[in-house]
Amino acid sequence: MSNEYLLEYTRIKLRAALRDLSGGSKGQLEALCEHPPADKNAYPRKHIHRVQLEDRTVDALVTPVYALESFSRRRPAPPMNDFEFADSSWRRSVNSLDASQQAWLRYCYGGNLAFKHQTAICEAVWSRYKGNIPASTQRKVVKRLLSLVWLSVQAVAAANKREDFKEMAGSALAGMLSVSRSTWCETYSPHWAGMKEAVRALDEVALLATLHHYQNHLDDVCV
Repeated sequence: MSNEYLLEYTRIKLRAALRDLSGGSKGQLEALCEHPPADKNAYPRKHIHRVQLEDRTVDALVTPVYALESFSRRRPAPPMNDFEFADSSWRRSVNSLDASQQAWLRYCYGGNLAFKHQTAICEAVWSRYKGNIPASTQRKVVKRLLSLVWLSVQAVAAANKREDFKEMAGSALAGMLSVSRSTWCETYSPHWAGMKEAVRALDEVALLATLHHYQNHLDDVCV
């Protein structure tokens, strides 16, 4: 089985396993709005009731009222549905990876835009690529390259999501860096291609590691 086929298979599984299903059920406030616990208009506030108990008098602080249940079923709903449970092995495989690989998979295939994930991805990509930058490179050039890291991450993630994705033109990227097109082609274009290659390498390593953990889990279950 080809490596590219395994990568695409893992991508499909992770898109299903990491999707955000948080809006599938009602929140507590919405449920209480639809089924209020008590009707204040039907039972307005009254004076404190005093109850005589043998030789002493006790103040009843509250008056018993009829209250509706805030849920429609007597038994609680299951904690997860069937397809969430079916994909739980993939989520466990992702959780077994290091922070940068988890961050990339959750961002690229789960749409998780948490800032900590963005930071972990950028640090991993820059750490992987910065060794390719010559020591004689000017400081201002390095600063501009740093500003391209997150953009390269977004470009590779978009290419993985859509087959019709079109690469950004060099003139547009040159405008973002406030440099001429010729300067972009001579100085920055090779680094831009190298950064995207570093992101693709992170993607491949994370996908194969996830698939490896998933297959090990299946082997343990089948033993």
